[in-house]
Amino acid sequence: MKVLIIGQGLAGTILSFKLIQKGHDVTVVDDPSLKKSSLVAGGMVNPVVFRRLTKSWMIDELYPEFIKTSEELETLLDVQLFYPKTIFRVLGKDEDSFWQKKYIDNGLEKYIDREPAYFPISKYLKIPFGYGKVKVGGWFDIQTLISTYNNYLKENSQLISAHIDISYDLKFSSHKVDWKGNNYDKVILCTGSAEEKNNVFKQVKFKNTLGDVLTIKSDEYSNDHIVSKNIFILPIQNNKFKTGSTFRWDFNDSQPSENAKQEITEKLNKIADFNYIIEDHQAGVRPTTNDRRPVIGFLKDNPCLGIMNGLGSKGILLSSWVANQLINKMEHPQYEIHPEIDLNRYYK
Repeated sequence: MKVLIIGQGLAGTILSFKLIQKGHDVTVVDDPSLKKSSLVAGGMVNPVVFRRLTKSWMIDELYPEFIKTSEELETLLDVQLFYPKTIFRVLGKDEDSFWQKKYIDNGLEKYIDREPAYFPISKYLKIPFGYGKVKVGGWFDIQTLISTYNNYLKENSQLISAHIDISYDLKFSSHKVDWKGNNYDKVILCTGSAEEKNNVFKQVKFKNTLGDVLTIKSDEYSNDHIVSKNIFILPIQNNKFKTGSTFRWDFNDSQPSENAKQEITEKLNKIADFNYIIEDHQAGVRPTTNDRRPVIGFLKDNPCLGIMNGLGSKGILLSSWVANQLINKMEHPQYEIHPEIDLNRYYK
């Protein structure tokens, strides 16, 4: 099958990789002028929803596929992408009993330790009521994935830097799509938050969110674990940490915000007491839908045109499994996509 993928953020990267693995003829078109939320994302891999202390949606299926795909990408690109790390969830007063109860009630045995811990992690952290440990998770270096996979596509002549206007540049017939004289069986839009402006999948209810992330450096604080309490402190390298992030639903542009920076530093100072400098402040628009689920599928009146979008803040965990669902649909038209991520939920 000859496939044209528009967009090389996280969705386009994972989808094209899996299609190439299966022997399909893939071309990726990427507009370098568009901002990618993938290049801002913190990359924390967390299988647990802390607010309710439940497993993340579909995590028992998502996590094994995430690990498998990560290892395959690391082998292909000859880089380390996933860094397994314990996540320390800072607990509030009396939250230790809640942690122990939900361990059983919500079937979290594979992902967290039952008993909270109370011994100090670092003299620079304020943890008076102990912390719970997430033993399965870590950090995924999304930025290295995007850049090294971009080079891989270039080396194999599978990447074109261009802007495509879906309405004018693509010519659709009953079973083919023409772009610049080349015919494709399928075109998949992986354009992230920019999809709202394409006006192609009009029924999809996008509810994108803007998030800010800081990169800080400290000569005092040193910790190889992730710490989480309203924000995360995520170690990357050379005494540098990512910390954030914020969620803004109403915004006029995607520029970093001074208010967001202040929000992050205030939250950081509530759980940490070390000197640091802010080396970078970035903001990105997360592609999110109204029901917080990804959206994949093909238009009924134009089955050559498909979408993979809405991966949101847990995109790195979702992307591999979601891509498999879409590929199954491409290869076997009678395949039924999981109803909670199926494009058809917006057309019923």
